[in-house]
Amino acid sequence: MRLIITLLLLCIFSSGMAQKCEKIQIKDQQIIDAIGELIITCNKANDIYKDMGVIHMDIYPDSGKTEKRINLWTNLTDSFKDNPPRQYAHLWGKIVLIYEHDENIRTPKNEVPSEQLEALLNDVGDRVFVEQKRKGRWVETYNADGSLKKRSFQKIISGGSSPCSIILLIDKKTGEIRKLKSV
Repeated sequence: MRLIITLLLLCIFSSGMAQKCEKIQIKDQQIIDAIGELIITCNKANDIYKDMGVIHMDIYPDSGKTEKRINLWTNLTDSFKDNPPRQYAHLWGKIVLIYEHDENIRTPKNEVPSEQLEALLNDVGDRVFVEQKRKGRWVETYNADGSLKKRSFQKIISGGSSPCSIILLIDKKTGEIRKLKSV
């Protein structure tokens, strides 16, 4: 009986530990500099990024390669609500959402308590737009006399999420960073 109770408590404790969304401080100066560079690049690409958007930081697991990989990219929607990060940070007026990927390069599902998600959403505030779940729109065309000619639903194909991103490849031995940018 004690064994069962101990295992049950261990399961509850370990599942509680994994399900969190905590605010941290980014201390690595090279990552801080790269995020600053991303902010400047995005602001130049489109003025909307000056006041809007969150930054995603995707950290990939050590695969035995000589370089560690971190992706930085911006997002204008609240799509992160479906799978909030385990950690986030404030940096230069932006919110950085930090995701650690598993060995299959997928983002593990993070079911956080509602009060933690609410705290994250309060920090994000009006920096993002509400993501539209329906991808498409109704389009109406009219005849010259003003009568309805046709009404149809057109699906919209998305071309991507961000006009700019930076991939950091960090050499494990020397600590040197190579940056791959897309604008």
